[in-house]
Amino acid sequence: MKYAVIGNPIDHSLSPVMHNANFKALNDSSSYEAINIKNEHFHHIKEIITDKALAGFNVTIPHKERIIPYLDDIDEQSKTVGAVNTVKIVDGKWIGYNTDGIGYVTGLRQVYQDLENAYILILGAGGASKGLANELKKFVRPKLTVANRSMNRFENWQLDVNKINLQEAEKALSEFDIIINTTPTGMNQNKEVIINLDNLDSQTLVSDIVYVPFKTPILEIAEAKGNPIHNGLDMFVYQGAESFRIWTGELPQIQVMKETVLKHL
Repeated sequence: MKYAVIGNPIDHSLSPVMHNANFKALNDSSSYEAINIKNEHFHHIKEIITDKALAGFNVTIPHKERIIPYLDDIDEQSKTVGAVNTVKIVDGKWIGYNTDGIGYVTGLRQVYQDLENAYILILGAGGASKGLANELKKFVRPKLTVANRSMNRFENWQLDVNKINLQEAEKALSEFDIIINTTPTGMNQNKEVIINLDNLDSQTLVSDIVYVPFKTPILEIAEAKGNPIHNGLDMFVYQGAESFRIWTGELPQIQVMKETVLKHL
């Protein structure tokens, strides 16, 4: 079988090395590649994927929302989030899934055992934030809090969460057990930190969904203060593992996938 990830740009993606290492570990002859599709060419997506004879593919920035009109069906998570990152092709039908939320929560459980009782602050109100919040709500008892710079970003949110601005979040920082940054701040040499951490409680876990760089500025500041930190590597690995399970119905070699990504980082 053949699989791929589509995005623009896509050269930086570690999905091919991660999935191909998993296939090799399972003695599976399947292959996985990266396909760059520019925005202006996206209307050719059906022909591109059909020509490649793919059995499924992942979708990354900036196509996670753009892909939806081309799908025959999507799962409940994708409907809630409004974005798809995994497509399975069955008898010519394209079925969309979103594995980002389950990928992140699976990884978070490895480092924070009492997730059910955690008071959580999510920074940012974009698609990634919505996906994480939707998945976390299935397990976490206290009401989630989401903070964003502009409150109008919450207009299309149907999820029942506390919605606050960043200034309010800074004042209430010490009330949270886990703080999750879902904004792009800290990526690609960007040294901006979305929120001031002066009021951070010493036990609070600070997490970022980014894994390149391995420690974003917010994680560096938190670590310097002595706080536990958690980056987006687990989310990347576990969302990929869930995609593989959706495509094949089999369990992947997660440790091989993780070690392969770490080696390439």
